[in-house]
Amino acid sequence: MDAGKALRMKRIFREDGKTLIIAMDRSGRGQDVPGLERPLETIRKVAEGGADAVLVNPGVVRRFYEAIPRDLAIIISIPMDPLYVELAARLGVHGVKTTFFGSLEDEELKKLGPVAIACQDWGIPFLAEIVPQDENRRLVPKAVKAAARMAAELGADFVKTAYPGSPEEFSEVVAKTFIPVVVLGGPKMDRDEDVLKIAKGVMEAGGAGLCIGRNVFQHRNPTKMTRALAKIVHENASIEDALKELV
Repeated sequence: MDAGKALRMKRIFREDGKTLIIAMDRSGRGQDVPGLERPLETIRKVAEGGADAVLVNPGVVRRFYEAIPRDLAIIISIPMDPLYVELAARLGVHGVKTTFFGSLEDEELKKLGPVAIACQDWGIPFLAEIVPQDENRRLVPKAVKAAARMAAELGADFVKTAYPGSPEEFSEVVAKTFIPVVVLGGPKMDRDEDVLKIAKGVMEAGGAGLCIGRNVFQHRNPTKMTRALAKIVHENASIEDALKELV
């Protein structure tokens, strides 16, 4: 890893090798997403709560770069096109993320390789999100391990994927993957404790952190929820102690 990429990775991951990324890129998929109407306001709230990075679309950086808290790392979501890596370098962000949901046999995944090469050339950390799904767009938990390993083999610097269901299953994912693995948050949950339980399971199994969106920015208090998750990710807090941050 060259100096540029290493320095950017140090912005995304703390000295403990862990990270809490708040994903705010869903509006770029043509969706009207509650909680993202005023992106800068949400960014400031999660930064106050102790987020390490935010995942946003390029337009958010262009519009709000001067006001984004300086200690917050910025990752942008891009298509599987290596030309967008130069855009990331010009924007001065700390990483890029591509997204894939579907069968691991899909030819689309071959596009990750050229993106990884471009990221190496430009010194930009590459987060590959790969979520294995069946023909009905349902998660295939048994394929999560293969998905994470595929991201590593194709040149990603870290991978975002789904939680397979238990710490034991996720520990196998981590063991078979030679790059950091972060877990997505999934649909909005009704109970805070359920969100924190997954976070705790991820960290106990050796995960590198979380890349979580709706369960933070759609929370009644995004700052407090971010703080609760940060305590689990970086302080090894119990679920009970983390819940105290939400009072």
